Amino acid sequence: MTIPLRPEEALASLRRAGLATQIDAAAFAAACDKERGGAPLDAEIALSALASVYGVRGPSEASAVDRAFVVDEHAAADPAVLGAVWLALERWLEHPIPVSVATDLDELASYAGDVCFLRRHADAAGEAPYLFSIDGWRTGDDTPYSLYVLRSDGAPLVALGVPVQLHVHPDTEAAAAGVFRTDGLTPSYREHAPACAACRDALRRAADRGVLPDVFRPLLG
Repeated sequence: MTIPLRPEEALASLRRAGLATQIDAAAFAAACDKERGGAPLDAEIALSALASVYGVRGPSEASAVDRAFVVDEHAAADPAVLGAVWLALERWLEHPIPVSVATDLDELASYAGDVCFLRRHADAAGEAPYLFSIDGWRTGDDTPYSLYVLRSDGAPLVALGVPVQLHVHPDTEAAAAGVFRTDGLTPSYREHAPACAACRDALRRAADRGVLPDVFRPLLG
């Protein structure tokens, strides 16, 4: 039997994951009461309460300090929300993001996640963050949402007890491992590979073996 959480316990758990760091305990407790609607408070309801306090239209004053933001189903296609997410990710990553991926939330998250992943690939000992997300359902208005978080370590997020997704395109992950798929050249890998010694070596080895797809050949220089 799951033991219900108290609001202060739920808030402490979120703060251990670097979330809700500037949220007032009383405001969070009130959000929990509203979201749970009389049900026992658990991790999913606590995250729903967090989403309601953060706001569900991209980076807010409360969420940006935690390098996090929430977007719900209704806001995901709003150009103003996409623009705010785009600018925040560019600022946090200190990396320009192409306009071509900034008009769709999934593409934007995929590209930003790739940038994060490839930075760690290039410097395995570094502290570059990954992009993680947690999907949830706000009981208060019956709407799905996603919480996006930049973190160098995903373990504290996993410790919340809910499914956590690491954002990286499968083709980007494969190419970084030296597996080059036909039509598998992503924009992020195209930008990254020429300046990465490990990627250049992997590309040359694949070319020497005759297994490098044509789409990757321009990266050989």
